[in-house]
Amino acid sequence: MNREILGVVDELFRRQLQVPQLDPDVPLVDYGLDSVRSIEAVIELESAFDVHISDDEAASMQTLRDVVEQITASLTVHAGQGDGDV
Repeated sequence: MNREILGVVDELFRRQLQVPQLDPDVPLVDYGLDSVRSIEAVIELESAFDVHISDDEAASMQTLRDVVEQITASLTVHAGQGDGDV
């Protein structure tokens, strides 16, 4: 798991959920993540990492580990696109 991405994602969710720490494998809903906060988090993640997260991808992100893996995959796809790709 990418530690740099984990650090950003962990801080974002700890701040948003107002909890001192998060276990990367515990579902975020167990910490109080609801649909509104989830949407806000996706928007923040897209902005922080300059990626696009589809609704299906967002729905599959249940834990911090899932979020980090999705961001890592999105960055890999994004990095693989040439300047002329749209």
